[in-house]
Amino acid sequence: MTVLPLAPRHRAAAAAGATVLALALLAGCGADPAERLPDAADVDLEGGSIAADVDLSGASLTVSSKEFTENVILGKITLYALRAAGAEAEDKTGLMGSTIVRKAQLDGEIDLYWDYAGTGWTQYLKEDEVITDGTEQFELTAKRDLAENSVEWLGPARFGNQYAIARASDAPGPVGEVDDLARLGRLAREQPDHATFCGAAEFMDREWERFQASYDAPFDVANVYQMSLSLNYVNVAKGSPCTFAEVTTTDARLESLDLKVLDDPEGYFTTQLAAMTARGETVEEHPELRTLAKDLGDALTEDAIIELNGMVDLDGATHDQAALYFLAENGFIG
Repeated sequence: MTVLPLAPRHRAAAAAGATVLALALLAGCGADPAERLPDAADVDLEGGSIAADVDLSGASLTVSSKEFTENVILGKITLYALRAAGAEAEDKTGLMGSTIVRKAQLDGEIDLYWDYAGTGWTQYLKEDEVITDGTEQFELTAKRDLAENSVEWLGPARFGNQYAIARASDAPGPVGEVDDLARLGRLAREQPDHATFCGAAEFMDREWERFQASYDAPFDVANVYQMSLSLNYVNVAKGSPCTFAEVTTTDARLESLDLKVLDDPEGYFTTQLAAMTARGETVEEHPELRTLAKDLGDALTEDAIIELNGMVDLDGATHDQAALYFLAENGFIG
């Protein structure tokens, strides 16, 4: 692991038959839960509600995602859903970060990926205004992005992901006394040696400076470490090299690693509804995508996405297995 000091710039009910299938896929012996999850060869993509309700025969579409667990799972769900609807779907999931995947979409290299309304509002539309209502933020982002960039936001899902800052629940000393972000700012000002922070590149680029300003939290540059999001959880749980870290609220590791999410009295971190984004010309050519996105979005609740994230991050399942499990459990495939 490379840890670099960083200058401060910088988540419908199932049909009865599908439920039986999902339970069957999870059944069986063996200690590893991932061994009991489906692979593509185990399921009939054409046996569920998608094949019955959405016809994308003849369509050729490219699906992408960002690199972190939740977004890759959403990409894989879309990939298999498109194939269930009769489309040819190319898998380009796992691109590194919002900037790269968004550029690929605008350049016509990919057609579809899932994004978050807050990312669209602040990073793509360059808006500084804080909109605390997730639905309002989504609607404004969708309207502007379609008008200005011909990108359509479909869905959205019934969950919103959100940045947060966490510490180990059993952290000792002054760190363990910090329960909200205002107190974290005070710790950074008065006891800076106890205020160390781990963050992933996108958070540090988008949020770090504004967060510090909002809570008057002047972290020492030498105490800030940039690393992959997955390492944030492990490292803050052990308190080294950081006592606080960026997390996301739909990550199953918050519970499994016993992390304490700090309260946000100023409401700085807003809920960001997830939605399938598609090039406008793609949706015009294949309007059935709106139906597909709505059906998937209605089934993607907060509990559902936390469960799927946990399958991958805790149980060792592949992104494909988690996606196929979700589709089978909700009756989308048979």
